[in-house]
Amino acid sequence: MAEVLPIRILGDAILRKKLKEVDLSDPALPAFIEDLIETMYERDGVGLAANQVGEDKRMFVIDPWWARDDEVQKNPIVMINPEILQKEGEQVYEEGCISLPDIYANVHRAQSIRYRYSTPDGKSVEAEAEGYEAIVIQHEYDHLNGVVFTDHLGTLAKLRVMRKLKDLEATAVDGVNIRTGYE
Repeated sequence: MAEVLPIRILGDAILRKKLKEVDLSDPALPAFIEDLIETMYERDGVGLAANQVGEDKRMFVIDPWWARDDEVQKNPIVMINPEILQKEGEQVYEEGCISLPDIYANVHRAQSIRYRYSTPDGKSVEAEAEGYEAIVIQHEYDHLNGVVFTDHLGTLAKLRVMRKLKDLEATAVDGVNIRTGYE
């Protein structure tokens, strides 16, 4: 049975760390993948990176098409050791993040991307994404390099959310956000 994992909040050092490559032969990997997927859905997310639940693993799960709607079937995609190979164009979209609760801002990202990743069974997949799917992949990929979406903001936009960011960072003690209680 999959378990819902505690979410790490901005201020936790693991969110600013470049994550380590995943060893596909790790016997704990299948259970962790199930837990990561369960946590993403339970937190109403469309993506979740391993460091957001405290794991130093270069991987994330996404399901950009999912919503809490009985008509939409869940279709999680697990991306292990992903790489973004090419970016083209530009789009702006209001983003938020499970690890930065109550903070939203418009972020400039590539309109389309070409990327590669390994599946849990070791297959290499190369694909392209555009629009919202490309945004979700770029957002989660940033997490693997210790980047959060507010790092992409210009000076004025960052000033608008600065107080909330500082409050989040200031309330993180030993990996636990004392305001939310989340790890």
